[in-house]
Amino acid sequence: MSTMTAAIAVTPMESWIAQRLAVPEESLTRASIAQYQLTALQQTVAFARSHSSFYDHRLRGLACDLPRSLDEFASLPLTSPVDLTEHTPGFLCVPQDKVSRIVTLHSSGTGGAPKRVFFTAEDQELALDFFAHGVGAMASRGDRMLIALPGQREGSVGYQLAMGISRAGVVPIPHGFSIDAAQTLAHMEHEGATCIIGLPVQMLALARRDSALAASVFRRLRSIVLCSDHVPDSILKTLRQRFAGEVFQHYGSTEMGLGGGVDCEAHMGYHLRETDLYFEIVSPETGEPLPDGELGEVVFTTLNRRAMPLIRYRTGDLARFLPGPCACGSILRRLEKVRSRRDGLVSLGTFGSISISMLDEALFDVPELLDFKATVFQGEPRRLELAIHAPGAEGAHLDEIVLRALHTIPAIRSARETGGVEVNVVHSPETFSCTGAKRKVEVHA
Repeated sequence: MSTMTAAIAVTPMESWIAQRLAVPEESLTRASIAQYQLTALQQTVAFARSHSSFYDHRLRGLACDLPRSLDEFASLPLTSPVDLTEHTPGFLCVPQDKVSRIVTLHSSGTGGAPKRVFFTAEDQELALDFFAHGVGAMASRGDRMLIALPGQREGSVGYQLAMGISRAGVVPIPHGFSIDAAQTLAHMEHEGATCIIGLPVQMLALARRDSALAASVFRRLRSIVLCSDHVPDSILKTLRQRFAGEVFQHYGSTEMGLGGGVDCEAHMGYHLRETDLYFEIVSPETGEPLPDGELGEVVFTTLNRRAMPLIRYRTGDLARFLPGPCACGSILRRLEKVRSRRDGLVSLGTFGSISISMLDEALFDVPELLDFKATVFQGEPRRLELAIHAPGAEGAHLDEIVLRALHTIPAIRSARETGGVEVNVVHSPETFSCTGAKRKVEVHA
């Protein structure tokens, strides 16, 4: 039975999960969730084997037709993004006329073939239901939420979010990516926004705007929701210094059907969408399941999806299940904040490696900096080119501050001290985080 501690409300995700399982909230247990998930996994495997040519071939010859336990399910082969790219038609489980939405995902910084993810109207309804209930931790009925995400096209993330939160009595304010902080703040002021959801870097730009308009907007604001990319602690710190309300985080991806989990007022990890997704943490090297508390790769299986079910799909995200209860009292499983990716490390030779998360923590502590793009050129010597967006603060003084910040990363400090890596800082008048693609260190030959 869930309890409340320290006046922190239990995540509304818990009552939603209980409703989906058709049990009273006080009767919800880990055992009842596990039994639901096992049944749903068996149905998913049976459906995929009979309707997907890819899974018919991939799952052929198993020791048993259906997994009889969660441990047995963990013995099924993993599905990779490469599988999805190379065998898209083989994943499809419904006729084309049943598909209501197709999302094409291009790999950032590569010329490889894109992934395509298909959804039926019923599949999209699952996302709307999640947004309607998951948003309860982030806004209240009557709040006005500015959606700084693409939302013009039907089925897009902003469009889906707007429809979902409307069901919870939250008024959506469509906006699109926040490209111009002043323009976004003006829109928020005009619409009386009390909440905002958007990319972490773009929310940082709003928080660092020093104006009477920004002060007025932030006085009214009750919550900020960060989504669509990993959230650096340095950005969280800046937002919480600027803003007295709650800063929440959302975890998800298109392959998950947009929503994966949300944190609560306790901010102790993402409460997971356990009736629509089954999550695992596996060893990135062997694929073996890891116990709670151990860092590994996030793997998920879709439950109740029809157009394109995914079984044991590798996300590339590195995280861990958090052991023990949440301070909000919920029994739902919690995923720690994703800080890096399996392919996110970029080698600097004998000096070590760097990642976008390392750079984020170092560079977003620089007050003038709003965005950056990092590229490693693998020549002799290696060269790190850092394009920074710091409007109104260009100059040698800022470059020196940026270089000092980079020296907090051991691999860069060692490489620069020995001449093994050159670092060039260039200034860009444009921001880089306006495509929605997850940020990473680019690598060029």
